[in-house]
Amino acid sequence: MVPGVTATLPETIDLHHLGSPGALGAHWFDGAIVDPGPERTLPRLLEGLGDRVPERILLTHIHFDHAGATGALVERFPDVEVWVHERGARHIVDPTRLVRSARGVFGEAFDMLWGEVVPVPQASLRVLEGGERIGSWRVAYTPGHAQHHVSYLHEDTGVAYTGDVTGIRIDGGPALPPTPPPDIDPPLWHASLDLIAAWDPAALAFMHFGVVTDDVPEQIAGVHGALDRLAAVARRTDAVGMAAELRAWITAEAPDAVDTYYAAGPFEGLWGGLDRYWGQVAARARPDDAA
Repeated sequence: MVPGVTATLPETIDLHHLGSPGALGAHWFDGAIVDPGPERTLPRLLEGLGDRVPERILLTHIHFDHAGATGALVERFPDVEVWVHERGARHIVDPTRLVRSARGVFGEAFDMLWGEVVPVPQASLRVLEGGERIGSWRVAYTPGHAQHHVSYLHEDTGVAYTGDVTGIRIDGGPALPPTPPPDIDPPLWHASLDLIAAWDPAALAFMHFGVVTDDVPEQIAGVHGALDRLAAVARRTDAVGMAAELRAWITAEAPDAVDTYYAAGPFEGLWGGLDRYWGQVAARARPDDAA
C-alpha cells in the first residue's frame, strides 16, 4: 500500500438475494456503484441508496449476479456512466444472446434468480481495456473467472474492488473461487490474483461478501490454494461429487455459513467451468500426442 494512504471503506449494500443476507452486496463509494447486482434485487439497492444519485456504475464483469440491474438503473438515472470491459460491452447493449444462453441453463428459475435484463444504451458506456487511470480509479484486466473481468483500485483510499477474482468469502470462512462455465482459466486467474496482490491494497471489496481489511494477503493466498484444490477435485469427479466435497469443506471450517455460501454460488454449478477448462487442456495436448 502507498505510504500515507488511509483506507476509507465503501458502504456495502446487502442485496438479500433470494432472501439470504450476506450473499450478494453492491458497493457504494465516491458517487459510484460497483457491481449493482441482479435486477431481481433492485428494490434493495435503491433502498440502500436512498436519495443518493450515482454518477457511475463500475462493472467488474457482466454476469447477472453482478451486472443484471445495470440497464434498469440507467433507465432510472439516465445520466449515469457505465464502465465495462470491451469484451462485455456488446452483451449489455444487446443482452439477447446472453439471456437466451442463461435461460437454457436456468430454465424457469431464471426470472426468480435474476429478474429482467434491460439493455444499456451504447451512449451510456465507458468501454475499458484495462490499464486506464480515470481520476482516482485504476483499472486492471483480471481474467480467469471471466474473459471480460476487470478490477478497480481506488488509489486515494487503497481499496481494491475485485468482483469474483478474490473469491467468495462469508463470515471469515474459506475463500472459494466461483468457477461456473464458460471462461474459467486457472493460470490466468492466478496471474490476476498476483496483479491484485502487487497493488498491496489496504482492503478488498467484493460481492460475495463485503470488505476485508485485516487479512488481505491471506484471502488472496486462500483463493490461490482453493483454485488448485477445486481444479484437482473437478478433474476426478462430477458436479455432484464436487458439490459434496465443497459442502463438507465449508461445513468443517464455517458451519454456520454453509447456506449463505450456497446462495452466493450454488455448489453444483461450480464444476462445469473447471471441467470445461480440463477439456480444453486435453484438446490442446492432442496434436502434440499425435506428433
